[in-house]
Amino acid sequence: WVFLKLAIAQFNYSENICVNISVDTKDFDDPTLEHMEAYTSRFARLLDIYIQNILKLADRLEGYGDGTLRDVLNRCAKSGMIEDADKLLQLRIFRNEIAHDYLPTSQSTIFIEVRSISHDLLSSISSTEQYLLKLGWIDNS
Repeated sequence: WVFLKLAIAQFNYSENICVNISVDTKDFDDPTLEHMEAYTSRFARLLDIYIQNILKLADRLEGYGDGTLRDVLNRCAKSGMIEDADKLLQLRIFRNEIAHDYLPTSQSTIFIEVRSISHDLLSSISSTEQYLLKLGWIDNS
């Protein structure tokens, strides 16, 4: 959970830097492109830590062990740990696009998409945090 909180802080830092980047611009200078790349990479890393470490571990602690990512997300949704399994699965698919898209021309498109969906990830993390606090698996510190 500590690593997730650190990843959230790094993502929020990048988000604050990128808040004034205009998506109407087509030609970005190198520092702006660097900020955009950090922002999208940190989004992908945050999603990975959340799904691969937090949700999968919580699923095991709930008494399950194996299964596909869809199985884990569906069980997490059924328990109330997350709100929407399908939305997180879509975020995961998009994360794979971020990780494997090497076209520089796609960077602004990916940035715009991350900007529009980042609240979904942060909202899901918040729901999970409330669930884990209620169970006493984490504390407020």
